[in-house]
Amino acid sequence: MTTNKANELYDVVLTNGRVIDPETYMDGQFNVGIKGGQIMAVTKDTLKGKDVIDVSGLIVSPGFIDTHAHGQNILSGRVQAYDGVTTGLELEAGILPINEFYDNCAKEGRAINYGCSVGWSYARLVTLCPELAVNGKPEPQMGFMFRNLGALGWVEGKAEGADLEAMLDLIEEGLKQGGIGIGVTWGYAPGATLTELDRVWRLAAKYNQATFTHIQNLSMVEPNSGYKNHIELAGLAAATGAQTHICHLNSTSLRDIPRIREVVKNAQAKGLPLTTEAYVWGAGESGIGAAEFNPDDIRERLAIDWSDLTLVKGLHTFSSKEEFVKARTEGPGDSVIVHFLREDDKPEDMALLDMSVLYPGACICTDAIAWVQPDGNFYYGSEWPIPENLNNHPRATGNYTRFLRIWVRERQVISWMDAIRQASLNACLILENGCPQMKKKGRLQVGMDADIIVFDPDTVSEKATFTNPRQLSVGMKHVMVNGTLLIRDEILDTNALPGQAVRSPITA
Repeated sequence: MTTNKANELYDVVLTNGRVIDPETYMDGQFNVGIKGGQIMAVTKDTLKGKDVIDVSGLIVSPGFIDTHAHGQNILSGRVQAYDGVTTGLELEAGILPINEFYDNCAKEGRAINYGCSVGWSYARLVTLCPELAVNGKPEPQMGFMFRNLGALGWVEGKAEGADLEAMLDLIEEGLKQGGIGIGVTWGYAPGATLTELDRVWRLAAKYNQATFTHIQNLSMVEPNSGYKNHIELAGLAAATGAQTHICHLNSTSLRDIPRIREVVKNAQAKGLPLTTEAYVWGAGESGIGAAEFNPDDIRERLAIDWSDLTLVKGLHTFSSKEEFVKARTEGPGDSVIVHFLREDDKPEDMALLDMSVLYPGACICTDAIAWVQPDGNFYYGSEWPIPENLNNHPRATGNYTRFLRIWVRERQVISWMDAIRQASLNACLILENGCPQMKKKGRLQVGMDADIIVFDPDTVSEKATFTNPRQLSVGMKHVMVNGTLLIRDEILDTNALPGQAVRSPITA
């Protein structure tokens, strides 16, 4: 906290709110002064401001940080702001080329802060299938990887010899350009060997960066199970010393979460640099042509039925293997939702979801992709409000607000303080060793970045559903990104694009 400086005039002052800082555990009624994009005062003293907003009865906290945000575009960022997100990072899949990604974002502008890891799969794709490169390189957007899910050369092939060295060179160049670690979508390229991954992990350790991994096997069936993969990730962390982040612990664990949770817990207790995250829905989403959606054994591996699978572009739920295979053949890059839990209807499924969502030290993420057009392609425009012909998983619209509604307000299994910590600070603690910029986020303290949300604890809630994912969340009264009010009184400023780049240190 700080006391008011005599005659100090702040850009924005938030008065009389319940201010929560998850690092110091400060929780009380204070006034917050913002100037020059930073928090400059947190005090009980009266503050003067060019713009003074009374936030009585509302919670004022750091903006939420999504470590797993695939929708790196203006529309996705605006929608996420209504969910309380002020920083969205593409760390699981990553992107290449790094410089081109950041240049494109800066040129277009972004509603919220943005950043990405180095995309291992992109490097693998253009190395093993060079004919798929665009002008000799990957395209710096997720659609490039999705539309090539059916190219088995990079999906099933081994990277060895000169190919492995060429792939590692691309990844290293991305790290030198400031990629936030290395994104390893192992599940999309199950042909990758532990020898290859060991080299990738050692490269991450060399640059003091983390790996962000989607495990190889989406399966509860031995011997090639997700349980096995989590043990392998712990082994890579131990063998190389590289921080190893397990992406979406909820969906890749499926119903095996009780024993996988113990693997992670025991590895951490031994001092291994293992971290994780989870989103708050019991349904995942991916490209229907991904290897993990092999129709020959998908029901057994995931313990689901065909009716648990829905094609996003038309929100069509499948009824048979033949129907699923037809859709997969016609559009391998199309997005599909898979319900591995039914937590809203089954208490036992909610108990399983709790084990990942409430895992100590984990952060909340979304794994939300870009919005999907009727033809199955991703939408990269900025039309507002969300065009009615677009679809998505509801986690793209209401993930954090769902967390606050269900886990905090209704079930009361976690406090406001601890929920905010999981949604904001925990991501910083996971990332800031390799990305020092994160030391100024996820906290509501003097000198921190003014990424601030103000929400009503009595009404904050998701509205998105699987049948209508376009319904914006409610209760996020004000959302500030780098000191600029992106949302005020729940109304978006469509002229505001205050998002800034989050990037690891660039090396020569």
